[in-house]
Amino acid sequence: MKSKFISIHSSGSGFIDANQETEALTAGLPEEQRLQLCLITEEIISLFRSVTGEVDGAEFWLEDEEGKFTFHLTAHQKLGNKQRNQLIQSTTSKTNEAAKGFLGKLREAFVQALSVGNDIDVYYNSSDYSRSVDITDDVISTPEWDKFERSVLLSLTDNVSISIRGGIVDLVAVKQF
Repeated sequence: MKSKFISIHSSGSGFIDANQETEALTAGLPEEQRLQLCLITEEIISLFRSVTGEVDGAEFWLEDEEGKFTFHLTAHQKLGNKQRNQLIQSTTSKTNEAAKGFLGKLREAFVQALSVGNDIDVYYNSSDYSRSVDITDDVISTPEWDKFERSVLLSLTDNVSISIRGGIVDLVAVKQF
């Protein structure tokens, strides 16, 4: 079974819809499992947003195949090297899944060597960059909080993977009951 596609925006729209969609898809499960799956939904969106900053038009959906829940978050997002590395460090394997095989690894090496995202990193850390005003600006915008979100997500799931290729970022988390 597959949930609806939910459009996620950094303004906050879509966050509640994603949680409601998770609750609807998991309605027949025991309360503890439902709560874990809702927490995974919140953490995957929150972690992605805290690392990448402004996100508009990301898509979230959840799939259930006989107790195996797969969370998807896909966005067209230009990432700086710092952001890219933070997302990759948030995965189980600590690798970019798009960098498979010789050509994939070669492409990944070129991206890192050419420092494609340095200007983006500077932009996100500059005073010109302004995020939506909410609680995350005061409390949840520190590197320590990112590490906490990452550890929660990794402890709740069986696997977290990321694929970054040409401005398309796919974050996938899997939980099996």
